Amino acid sequence: MSFPSSRKARFGTLAVSAAGLLLLAGCSASGPSKSTSAGTLSITTSAACTAGAKEGTVDYWSTTDPGDFQKEIAPFEKENPKIKVRYTSLQPTDATQRIITEVQAHHAVTVDAVTMDLASAGPLFDQKLVRNVDYSKLAIPANLTLNVSGVQAYRVFRDLIGIAYNPKITPASSLPTTWANLISPKWAGKVIVDPRGVYLGGLATAWGQTQTLAWFNSFHTSDKPVVVQGATASLQQIISGQSLLSTSASASAVLAQQKAGAPVAITYLDAVSSQDKYAFMMKAAVHPNAAACFLSWWGGKEGQAQQLAVEYKANVDQPSAVPAGTKLGFVTKPSEQTAVNDTTAAISKILTQ
Repeated sequence: MSFPSSRKARFGTLAVSAAGLLLLAGCSASGPSKSTSAGTLSITTSAACTAGAKEGTVDYWSTTDPGDFQKEIAPFEKENPKIKVRYTSLQPTDATQRIITEVQAHHAVTVDAVTMDLASAGPLFDQKLVRNVDYSKLAIPANLTLNVSGVQAYRVFRDLIGIAYNPKITPASSLPTTWANLISPKWAGKVIVDPRGVYLGGLATAWGQTQTLAWFNSFHTSDKPVVVQGATASLQQIISGQSLLSTSASASAVLAQQKAGAPVAITYLDAVSSQDKYAFMMKAAVHPNAAACFLSWWGGKEGQAQQLAVEYKANVDQPSAVPAGTKLGFVTKPSEQTAVNDTTAAISKILTQ
């Protein structure tokens, strides 16, 4: 998967500057040897965990709350008492920038494995900082793996995007069933959108960029949506009744609120996108075997079950929650990611003008 630098610069979620990427390209040839010489890692889970016990540590970055993550990995550390997972919670763009800064400065990269979205990870793959791993040897299901610029990563979760509403205020019978139905004076000033465009840009995978932007322009003109950044803030407005619908709704965020007793639900229209996150190993990993042991567990049945139980994040290819006949807009190849990036940037530009 290739992520052109011009598109990365336009895409709001990528904070890596063009100048920084050029500097990285200039110094990568003479950077730390581990970042350029590591070949494909092909090792079984058993062998990785045995060797990883001698390394003793794996440094892992993601966005999960540290308290939640400690609950999730308790079984792993019990099964592998000689491997300690040192966890850092970072936003994807911050993680990417930190890795690039370390490489530029010729410092040792301080992370072994990372989980993030493909758009934010683009510079890392483009600059060949990610190590290729044979995840089939680590018992990761083939349907979860993805080839990105000739390097394997695997999907950690697939979080569906839908429309959130408060069933005590807005009856399910009154909800739109299609995105076209959402374009109506009935919903004017009552629908939330995220100014970054990140929740609606994924529709480009289902419809293409042209159709998605045509729909959004009509929606923006007709519905005059309320701009609120972030799923948590938007759900609070739905729960309180300040707004009736939110397009900034992920399945996991809504389920977490429901578990807390909040009156909120999610519905899916005739096209559904998702927020997918992928795990991968850095070429410069100081603890590659411990990282392989952890990644095998994290993508396996036990790790996935822990993630679902604690964070409510599932990882299925064809989710049963969406209505029959729904068009699924999931990114599975480079051209789709490019379309999502460009569409997201265009929506964000309209919302922030």
